[in-house]
Amino acid sequence: MPNIAVVTTTINVPHFLEDYCKDFKIHNHTDVIFIIIGDKKTPDEAKSYCERLAERYEYAVEYYDVTQQRSYLAGFPELDAYLPYNSVQRRNIGMVRAYELGVSSVLTVDDDNYLLEPDLLKYHLAVGEKRTLRSFRTSTGWFNPCQFLTATPNVRYFHRGFPMSERGNSHVSVTESLETGRVVTNVGLWLGDPDVDAWVRMTLPLEAVQWTQEENFTLSPGTWAPFNSQQTTIARELLPAYFLNPQAGRYDDIWGSFIIHRLAEHFGDIVSFGHPIVNHLQKRTLKSLWRDLDDERMGVLLTDEFVRMLRSTEFSAKSYATAYVELADALDEQIKRLAGLGESQAEFLLEYVRGMRMWSTTMQRIGNSDGLRRLPSSDRPRVSAVSPRSVEERPCSFQSGQS
Repeated sequence: MPNIAVVTTTINVPHFLEDYCKDFKIHNHTDVIFIIIGDKKTPDEAKSYCERLAERYEYAVEYYDVTQQRSYLAGFPELDAYLPYNSVQRRNIGMVRAYELGVSSVLTVDDDNYLLEPDLLKYHLAVGEKRTLRSFRTSTGWFNPCQFLTATPNVRYFHRGFPMSERGNSHVSVTESLETGRVVTNVGLWLGDPDVDAWVRMTLPLEAVQWTQEENFTLSPGTWAPFNSQQTTIARELLPAYFLNPQAGRYDDIWGSFIIHRLAEHFGDIVSFGHPIVNHLQKRTLKSLWRDLDDERMGVLLTDEFVRMLRSTEFSAKSYATAYVELADALDEQIKRLAGLGESQAEFLLEYVRGMRMWSTTMQRIGNSDGLRRLPSSDRPRVSAVSPRSVEERPCSFQSGQS
């Protein structure tokens, strides 16, 4: 079975994946499968393009158009009912498929992330291994990874999802040490368009131009940082606890990252930040920024309360999957006891918990299966899984931003 699955969703022909294939071949990464989830707006050409990628580079490539998704999700009716179309959260389907296949880890990528340095998988393949990394602990319990990303103009800015209540704190003490632990998540960062809040994009155009650190770092227990899903590798055992919940809007990955921090602390594991660095090329219209702002609103308002509940939850679970169920139960109880929440805010949080329970049910359907549940032949995505051999080495356009 493949060692790592690259999962993406797109409404475009995924040309960016060709440079990924070239890079993986050059660096002898052969145990890889690509899982691409289309959507209603994805052109028909995407399917034939993925077939050509599979044939040309001899990787397993599974492309799911909307029809194939419906057939696949017949086995997961709760997930089928919960996920909206025309939504980045449909990449959850790819994560379910990867989990079903038995891969060791899943790399989620956005289709506007282009190679900037060679050997993309070098750092991502650290997931599952024990590493010693520089570790930061702060007096506030929060760390902003964007402090290591120099921007133009040269101003202080924050990663999307960093709590608003902590942004004005100018008296933060930082302690640095070395920490050894098993890496269960690797967060690759980016140059180009930084992942900041919609209101920042509206008021202060930024370009990240330099990553200032040589090696990756981690955070000590009790210190958290928001991270996204645009180039992030998750260990297999975390997948039942990592749901990009559409209820959270553009905080789906942010709140998911806070859950990973809390659960990793419980199990004594670590999250790695830094390499590989990619080039994030994205242009948003003013209309899309207003939509993003609305999708971030409830996350901004409720992050402090959500984090408080996470930090106060204690666990007895022996696995990430069962800890996630314990967390859903604890959140449900705490939300119902909260005073001062408006009705709409309480309903928002309770629906988030319902999504967590749905995800647990979905992953439990897979359980310890061998990953060989089959689609009807007419609905099966094109898969090419052949013995690797050398291919003509074509240079990757590492810094062009184009495939």
